[in-house]
Amino acid sequence: MLKNYLSRKSLVEKVLTLDELEKLKSPVNLMMGQTFDEGQPLDMLKYALFIMNLSDLLRDRGVDVTASWLIADHFISEINKDNDAEVVKRQAIDRINYLKKINSVYDFNICFVLSSELSKTDAYKTNLKRLHEKKDRNLAFREAVLKSVPEDRRSNPDCFDYSFEELATIQTMNAGIKVGPQYELFYDEPARNFASMIGFNKLVGVYLTNCWPLGNPVLDEKTKNAIENFGVLPYKKNSKGLGDYRIDPLKDDSERVKDLLNKTVNNKALIDLQVILSLARNRLEGVLRPSEIVALSKDQLVSMYETYVATPIRQAVI
Repeated sequence: MLKNYLSRKSLVEKVLTLDELEKLKSPVNLMMGQTFDEGQPLDMLKYALFIMNLSDLLRDRGVDVTASWLIADHFISEINKDNDAEVVKRQAIDRINYLKKINSVYDFNICFVLSSELSKTDAYKTNLKRLHEKKDRNLAFREAVLKSVPEDRRSNPDCFDYSFEELATIQTMNAGIKVGPQYELFYDEPARNFASMIGFNKLVGVYLTNCWPLGNPVLDEKTKNAIENFGVLPYKKNSKGLGDYRIDPLKDDSERVKDLLNKTVNNKALIDLQVILSLARNRLEGVLRPSEIVALSKDQLVSMYETYVATPIRQAVI
């Protein structure tokens, strides 16, 4: 059942590697990291439900699993400096409350870890120090890490910071499995390769299918190509500046969703939406089964959205 679930092409894009995942022994820490902005994208539900189901399947095999969200607040305010600390703090609370509602509705307990708190621990500081020392002493390690940094940032003296902070986070959380979008392959794959050089865990990576904007946004060629390759980020509603073309279950009623779907020309976006809604329905019905992708009308999708997502999430008490 585990192998079949991870082989669903409409849900899972890649696993690094299935053999390693099947050999994992208790206890296993499963994590997903996320930055955030204003708004709560529906796409986060795909990841939440996947993590819940994967955890259940592993437990059925006798594996003791703890699943956690890493809320990467200090990555936004202190490392990337994308926003003011007070704004980030408020947005982090909003995101956690949204995820708590998802936990409540779909009957699971994915835990929360704030990167700002984790980064203050002695274990984190020790792991970060080990990484910087290794970089300074080992040319092969330095070059391996540099490959995980986008080319246009490699001349920046601080270019290692994000990768090292992420690696220190994963190691401090003792993660055995990391779930994320395909974009994260850029730094996860090199990290797996050089983990043994520093004595860190070689985690199993699971990457889900792309998330897509709905409606019919006008895109320049660069943005269009970027979305075709990696989709939009599931955890940032305004990823690629397309917040108006995403669904927010806490704000968007059936009429808004119906309007978006009626304007949607990308069939991949409609298929992905159906995958998410089917996962939600199955979870509420207590059934873990592959969902056949059949042609549903846009009215049927709106009805599923309201029944299995919007209404229960809005009514959830946390």
